[in-house]
Amino acid sequence: MNHALLIQWSDVNSSGIPIIDDQHQGIVSVINSLAYFVRQNKGEYFLNTAFAMMDSYSKLHFTTEEDLLRAAGYAHLADHQRLHGNLVRESFFKASESFRLHDPRIYLDFLKNWWVDHINVQDQKFAETVGRYVASLPS
Repeated sequence: MNHALLIQWSDVNSSGIPIIDDQHQGIVSVINSLAYFVRQNKGEYFLNTAFAMMDSYSKLHFTTEEDLLRAAGYAHLADHQRLHGNLVRESFFKASESFRLHDPRIYLDFLKNWWVDHINVQDQKFAETVGRYVASLPS
């Protein structure tokens, strides 16, 4: 039985912003949990729970991220907000498709691909700007 994690967290995934990295690890944990249950042929049973967790956690994370981007004066905040809005819509669509087709892999594959790109590519674009801002705050 394969118990390997679908997404292994490493320094490559880190933005260097503690609250963002901590939340990203939480998101990755939900994805890895769904992957675990898919491998156990119990993915369909946990699909609703995974979707609810991702929906709630994404809202918390996106609010945190956008607040930091705004406070840091990030020039591309509107573009990043659009990415977040697209995720929320796509996530709902993919989860609905997974429920309809009784295939949790559809939602799992979407989550893995979207979040790995978002963490490792999209969020790296603001890491330096927001990192400087966070470092300037009093402890």
